[in-house]
Amino acid sequence: MTAYPIDIDALLAPLDHGDGGAGEDLRADYSPSSPYQRLRDARAAARAEERARDADGDAEAPVADGWRDVIRIGSDALSSRSKDLEVASWLAEALVRQHGLDGLAAAAALIRGLCDSYWDWAFPLPDDEGLDGRSAPIGGLAGAGVDGTVMQPLRRLPLFRRADGSPLGLYQWDQAEETDGIANEERRQARRDAGVPELATLEAEARLDRGFLAGTAASATAALDEWRAMEAVTENRFGAESPSTRNVATILERIIAVTRRLLGPEAAGTSPADEVAMPTPGSGSAPATTAAAATGGGSAGPIRTREDALRELGRIADFFRTTEPHSPLAYTLEEAVRRGRMSLPELLAEIMPDEEARHAVLSRLGIRPDAAE
Repeated sequence: MTAYPIDIDALLAPLDHGDGGAGEDLRADYSPSSPYQRLRDARAAARAEERARDADGDAEAPVADGWRDVIRIGSDALSSRSKDLEVASWLAEALVRQHGLDGLAAAAALIRGLCDSYWDWAFPLPDDEGLDGRSAPIGGLAGAGVDGTVMQPLRRLPLFRRADGSPLGLYQWDQAEETDGIANEERRQARRDAGVPELATLEAEARLDRGFLAGTAASATAALDEWRAMEAVTENRFGAESPSTRNVATILERIIAVTRRLLGPEAAGTSPADEVAMPTPGSGSAPATTAAAATGGGSAGPIRTREDALRELGRIADFFRTTEPHSPLAYTLEEAVRRGRMSLPELLAEIMPDEEARHAVLSRLGIRPDAAE
């Protein structure tokens, strides 16, 4: 059971105004004191503080204070003024920074609950550009091609505490693992001299902090379960315009894989790529895992539509990214899925950026260029 750091039920409770209990569009109020503008300002201030600390090279600096304001303003807006997916996504950024993996689990449950219960009325409403106003903030959490807004905080979350009490994040573990694999002794030693610890030292230190390590593994598993449950709902609701969420799932799988390996055989259990049985949003508990297609435990369901097939390819890509991280298969499959969701004009523009050449090929195929633009 996951103890969420926010009251999901309160944030998902219907409001006494607006269609479907979804309240009002906060963007309609342009005044500096409006909840939407205050939230934007708080988020911008927190991000600026974070960038300043990063520029100083202080990777271990505490979380920027401004994220507390984002949580306070965002939570109040959702519980009393509006059911808004952009607000929920900004709240997710703050929850991950303030509450780590438990915050991510809560954010995923919140976004899933909004999509489930308020899809027809939630803000921002669809416009002439389709669902981009809704999908972009959610997709921005994981990012597509570049890091999303929660990726760096997730890499910095402590896996365990070192012998001196300092936390060790995934990015530091990956640096040590990469350095350990360098064949050239001189290059490897240069990395060591620059401060990258030996992998064997970290492995020994991790096993001295098994309680913390086990807690990280459990929290990452619960977060992945919630994230997968959210993915299933967003894929169903958004269809071809579904936001990209895979990067977050991938980093959670990596955290689970590292912590379970360090904990040893007794920690073996459900695969990190498992599917989930979705609980009722706001129930306060994480969903239970079930065998998944990605691990050979059975199909995720019959493929009836083109979107079903693309989702299945995405799951297969996740499997190879987890089990064979150095294989190009995952990237090839992900690229195929991405292009599979493109329209014909988008695909042609990407693979043939030269308009004149593109028109020439279309003409040879008997397709009027203006019909494919």
